[in-house]
Amino acid sequence: MKQIINIPPARTFRWLGVNGTAAELPSSAENTVCTVPAGSEQILVLPEDVSAQNITVDIEPHALFRLIQIRKDTGSDSRFSDIHVNCQEGSRFEWYRIVLGGTSYDNCSVALSGADSSFAAEIGYRLDGQDLLDVNCEAIHTGRRTNSTIHASGVMSGTSSKILRGTIDLKRGCKGAVGNEQEDVLLLDETVTNRSVPVILCSEEDVEGNHGASIGQLDEDLVFYLESRGIPREAVYEMMAKARIDAVIRKLPESVLAAEFPEYLHKEEAAI
Repeated sequence: MKQIINIPPARTFRWLGVNGTAAELPSSAENTVCTVPAGSEQILVLPEDVSAQNITVDIEPHALFRLIQIRKDTGSDSRFSDIHVNCQEGSRFEWYRIVLGGTSYDNCSVALSGADSSFAAEIGYRLDGQDLLDVNCEAIHTGRRTNSTIHASGVMSGTSSKILRGTIDLKRGCKGAVGNEQEDVLLLDETVTNRSVPVILCSEEDVEGNHGASIGQLDEDLVFYLESRGIPREAVYEMMAKARIDAVIRKLPESVLAAEFPEYLHKEEAAI
């Protein structure tokens, strides 16, 4: 039986098809509940072969927690994740989501309840064929001087489909809070389906919220120039697509790069 998932906090016209997604959820999910002690730093890398994961995290004051989700598997199996994080005073949560194919559904809801807490999301995706990515990301500001950044960068080709709902919710009492959201999407084929839904909700004065999306195809003048230098058009597309996702991958913590993408470390060493 299908269930409605990835429901954004603010709904819009139903015909847009972004108020939630009907999906067949697995009968069971792997549950992770943890507390990050005050003043500590922790990294959690979620296994990509688990079909459904529920993660609940409480980050105590002045602690740093990094959650890493990487999907390299391009198979047809669906992946589901439901993440709920509470940030206490001065704490920070960083969410890295890399999707290199397949079908994935992700919900990430972050409560910035403590003063001076912060949240940063880095989402990178490369979708091709019939790949599907459905994301709902919420930064809920209730603490004073809280800060959130939701950044996504991706490439789509074939008949792939993507929805990215990013919401910055500036609640009453979060004076001095700042929220930023930006998505950059490169479309390599006209047959893709892309939906970007940046939203700012505001119930407080003395706050700042910014959002935007850059969506388009490769500049034909650039493609022509590179072709004139002997680079085939297909190679140009692949080079530009790789550069887009590489920029996000390189932001991963070094220990994760060493384990998941060691070739990036080798490139950096060679450059030195």
